[in-house]
Amino acid sequence: MRRRCLFLVAALIAVSLLASGRFYQVTESDTGWTTGLRQSINATLDISGSAVGEGTFYRYADMSFDDVCARERVAASNGTLDTSEFIHLVATPIDPVEVTLVKFPGSSIFRLSVNETWPVLMASRRSIDYIGKGISDRDYLSNNLDYVGASHLYVTDLKEERASFLQLRNAWFEAWFDNSTDNENDEAVTRLLLDKFMPAKTTDYRLISRFQGHAVLKYRQAAYDRTTANEGVEDYWGSFAIDRHITMESSGRNASNLEAIWLPCCSYGTNTSVQPADPEAYVEVATSE
Repeated sequence: MRRRCLFLVAALIAVSLLASGRFYQVTESDTGWTTGLRQSINATLDISGSAVGEGTFYRYADMSFDDVCARERVAASNGTLDTSEFIHLVATPIDPVEVTLVKFPGSSIFRLSVNETWPVLMASRRSIDYIGKGISDRDYLSNNLDYVGASHLYVTDLKEERASFLQLRNAWFEAWFDNSTDNENDEAVTRLLLDKFMPAKTTDYRLISRFQGHAVLKYRQAAYDRTTANEGVEDYWGSFAIDRHITMESSGRNASNLEAIWLPCCSYGTNTSVQPADPEAYVEVATSE
């Protein structure tokens, strides 16, 4: 009976893994639970400079490393412009991704966890001083389901200073499944009981702007169950001076609290009759250089 249960878990949980330190995805095929495609590269990037002049101007930038993202777009009609910027990025996806499958003894409950330590740090500063026929300036910064961003649209007079700091230290995925037998059909059915995404991350955003026109500021902070914990929208029409500082912090997985459930009966080494399931028995592994 035990071998039959393990066989069903292997068939129904059907975890697939593609990892070598650059990209991977873990998916449970029956419920559709997934980490999503996670990808990064070992990279550093430094940009600094300034521009002063009169005329038209366009700028576009897009960066994404392990779901730490920054997008910016500036389009200015004829006018005078003074702008400067600084960007510093470090991404180091060098540690292996740990996938663990554990079964509660005497039950049909399984816990699947994915531990990823692919640090990303992205810091930037930018200033714009513009007077002219019109400028539209948009920025969007996201960090593993958290985001913040501002838009200045069709502004004729804009003076803006913006600074941001995004950091991802670790990401922890955890899903609990019930692989029990349907009494009517006598077939094993996998149900998702719990889904948690617990990244250790920081998002810090500072905006100071003075403008005539339209501006929108948005932010959102995600809870561990991927729902929205906090969010806000500010919409301005007219002549305004804005000073906003937004900081969102998530500590990630609290091992002492989570493992407290497992220690009495299920911790490997505490009860010698209980062993964590070998992920290689259920995880299809492939590597990429």
